Amino acid sequence: MKRNLMIPALGALLMLPALAMAGDKSAKMDANGDGVVTSAEHAAGAQQMFTAMDANKDGYVTAAEMDAHWAAKGNADKAARMKMSSADKIKEIDTDGDGRISSAEHAAGSAKMFAKMDTNGDGKLTAAEMQAGHDKAMKQAASGM
Repeated sequence: MKRNLMIPALGALLMLPALAMAGDKSAKMDANGDGVVTSAEHAAGAQQMFTAMDANKDGYVTAAEMDAHWAAKGNADKAARMKMSSADKIKEIDTDGDGRISSAEHAAGSAKMFAKMDTNGDGKLTAAEMQAGHDKAMKQAASGM
């Protein structure tokens, strides 16, 4: 699979912290309750997700840890729908090529996704921006674009 074909599915993975704001879970990321997620709130959510996936607490997330995390949350079928394995998702942001992602690599990938979703460039994500970004990434991932 070409790297440029993996980006939309990876985007959906990295968007998950922002999407936690949608619906009943809005308070989880929107720390100050103002109805939007700032880049700092998004970064904190991404760090929480990384920490939750890092099962052995070694500072890295492997494909096996990612798979186990999503299976435990009841989301194991998302990878199949996205046509991308956890190993392939990791390859997209694994800048040092060691087959796992560090907290810094995950944070950098999440920051890039935040910037893509922040369509008006105000440094905040509205629920509409998050939903539009999620919908776009899922559509691209499903079509293999």
